[in-house]
Amino acid sequence: MRRAPAVLSLLLAACACAPPTPGPTAPEIVSASAVSSAQQAPPAPALAASSAVPVASAAPIAPVAPAPPPIPTGTAVLHIGDSFAVAGFAQALKPHMAALGVRYEVRAETSSFTTSWAGKMDLLVANTQPDLVIINLGANEFTNTDPPAHAPAVRRIVKSIGNRPCVWVSPPSWRKDTGITAVIRENTAPCRFFDSDALVKQPIPRQGDKIHPSEAGGAIWAEAFWAWLNAERAPAESGVVGGSPWRLRQAPPEEHRAAVLPPP
Repeated sequence: MRRAPAVLSLLLAACACAPPTPGPTAPEIVSASAVSSAQQAPPAPALAASSAVPVASAAPIAPVAPAPPPIPTGTAVLHIGDSFAVAGFAQALKPHMAALGVRYEVRAETSSFTTSWAGKMDLLVANTQPDLVIINLGANEFTNTDPPAHAPAVRRIVKSIGNRPCVWVSPPSWRKDTGITAVIRENTAPCRFFDSDALVKQPIPRQGDKIHPSEAGGAIWAEAFWAWLNAERAPAESGVVGGSPWRLRQAPPEEHRAAVLPPP
């Protein structure tokens, strides 16, 4: 019976040393207000307009002007005139015409006038059937005492061409004329009028007579005309069949209006 206290002591010591058994952990309680706040939190604010990276807008695209139709091989160009026509002018045009396969007919007569050409144009146009007509006349009429009397001849030449494209190329002035350039300008519609004095921007060298362009001068004159002619070609018309590929734009009103000079 004396061993009972010792056993009891050992049992008590074991109980004191053993760690307590943990009880169930209480769940974490989240309040309803916290859940509501989390669910209703506003989205992150967008960047302010001032801080946004600017996006470059595309530049407007300019409309492309329709191109004139190509010149087919075999078109005919009739070029008439006086001695100015072959003073380097037609010679410089010839390579351009050849490059396009043009049948280039040059008919020039020295010492000729608008009045001497008017009666022969009908037959000449009928024989050549040109797609374009170029006229170099007027240089021999710079000193004419009655320029308005030549207006009917100018109109007759234009009428003989019909509805074909045509350009009257005024002579580059070799002296102050008495009015023939203004008469030609005012009576050449519907042909176009190339004002050589205004549209040739370089001086035109002359031959020894100080009248006719030299070969170099004629080339300067011809190149200015050729650039103008190509710039004035009318664009192709959609759905239009036939007509000359050399068709030109309509002349602006001032092209056939002579300048009003102040009284002397």
